[in-house]
Amino acid sequence: MDSKTLFKDFSIDPYLFYEAITGSTDDYVYITNIQTGQSLVSENMFQDFDLPGRIVDNLIDVWGDLIIDRDKPAYYNSIDEMLNGITNEHNVEYQIKNRKNEYIWVVCRGLLQRNAQGDTTIFAGIVTNLGNKRKIDPITGLFLQSECALQVGHYLEKEHDHGGILLLGLDDFSRINALNDHIFGNNVLRQFAQDVLRMLPQHALMFRFDGDEFAIFYPDADAQEIYESYQKLHAYCNSHHFIDGVSYYCSVSGGAAILQKDADNYLDLIKYASCALDASKKKGKNTCTFFSSDLIQAQNRSMEISDQLSHAIVKDMENFEVYYQPLTNVKTRNIKGAEALLRWKSDTYGVISPAEFIPLLESSGWIIKVGKWVLEQAIRTCKKWTAYLPDFVMNVNVSYLQMLDSDFIPFIQKILKENDLKPKHIVIELTESYFVTDMEALKGIFQSLRLLGIKIAMDDFGTGYSSLGMLAQMPADIVKIDRLFINAIHDNTFNLDFIGAVIRLCHSVGIKVTIEGVEDQIQWDTVCNIHADCIQGFYISRPIAKQDFERIFIKTAVQS
Repeated sequence: MDSKTLFKDFSIDPYLFYEAITGSTDDYVYITNIQTGQSLVSENMFQDFDLPGRIVDNLIDVWGDLIIDRDKPAYYNSIDEMLNGITNEHNVEYQIKNRKNEYIWVVCRGLLQRNAQGDTTIFAGIVTNLGNKRKIDPITGLFLQSECALQVGHYLEKEHDHGGILLLGLDDFSRINALNDHIFGNNVLRQFAQDVLRMLPQHALMFRFDGDEFAIFYPDADAQEIYESYQKLHAYCNSHHFIDGVSYYCSVSGGAAILQKDADNYLDLIKYASCALDASKKKGKNTCTFFSSDLIQAQNRSMEISDQLSHAIVKDMENFEVYYQPLTNVKTRNIKGAEALLRWKSDTYGVISPAEFIPLLESSGWIIKVGKWVLEQAIRTCKKWTAYLPDFVMNVNVSYLQMLDSDFIPFIQKILKENDLKPKHIVIELTESYFVTDMEALKGIFQSLRLLGIKIAMDDFGTGYSSLGMLAQMPADIVKIDRLFINAIHDNTFNLDFIGAVIRLCHSVGIKVTIEGVEDQIQWDTVCNIHADCIQGFYISRPIAKQDFERIFIKTAVQS
């Protein structure tokens, strides 16, 4: 017995039948009268998408306007095949924009019904949100990593030999969670994903990987197209964004691998893109790296160094040492203080640059323990040297992660008390970019430091995101102008004008200025003429060991 015969013998109210169907599923239900062009959509479909009402004229085109451009051809091709009699079935996956202006993945299934004469009469079906089927990341609305593997695999099966993967990692995303909460962090991930989708080339596909990582697959693209795409994302990320009135900043690093040139299968492609992303993070973040064979060697080196760092820390800070570089008063030309600088020697590679091992300490979490050790060494040394020079001041670089540690302020108080050192002898240095990007979060910490009597220095000024106009709003007591500007001070008049403008503005609001990177007499004379307060650089001395600093600068100053 067929369905038509059954319904003749089974009396049912069509309205109640429709309500029972729509009320028993989370899917969106639609019924279209082909003759009139009108469609009836379920209440949830009207509520979740920008539709004019429950009854919609020309739903096929109204719905099609909401579909992401990349997927519109597949959607309309399926509709055309039905209307032209090639098939009666509609089954397409695509991304579509909801009322929140977010693109979500759905699968749309429908069936076209014809009357006895073969004329089309009704088109009905359901639209399923794939996020409800655990195929989609519920936070961002993107397909997950498993789908990325399938898409790249299908592409390779068709013997395509152009294209590539761009892995993206949000820089220091953990601090967004730490400063706000995980709900806010999830909103940042969602906003990032949705905004990036709108910037991608039509053929590109985006996926959510673990944590703060995303992948973009570019079929039929070359390295130049992938790089240009990253540049757009880079420009977007290098500005402040807002969620519910709360400002945040989060740059993005990229790592890319190209099909055939780097790899001919999905696993290697992801492996090499990940290696390139890791290289971008080590370069200082906020940049994109394309894979090359030497990156594997560099990655192996980093892994080995990271392992050696861990062993050295566990062995009571083995091979770690604090060096000191003098800070000289411009007017008196006397030693004013020193900056404490961490040094470490690898058993395998010898002396390792702080630019290489500090990021490894931060990524491993060891920076908290090591940072406390440096503070303790610096404060203990400062106490000793103030016996010779009562006004001696010790500058200590502090990682942003250290400042977020709840024990940061109590630890400083404890060490100062144990060494009977007044807080006025200590200056805490933090890189300029954090003053701008995380000012709100750091205000409380800065206030606590100032209440203790500890001064705050903004390090590397001019390399980050601040402007001269913002200096008056900064809580810094000292601004340290980066060596970048002093290196070309005679070749570029802008650098000289810039330094002079910074000094004048800082002095107008009670901020002292230190110039870093002074390496010769000419640079010294120039800086003196524009009235800097303090100088630091190789012209006076490179960073040197404690005993050498004490012999050359402390005892010599006392004897003179």
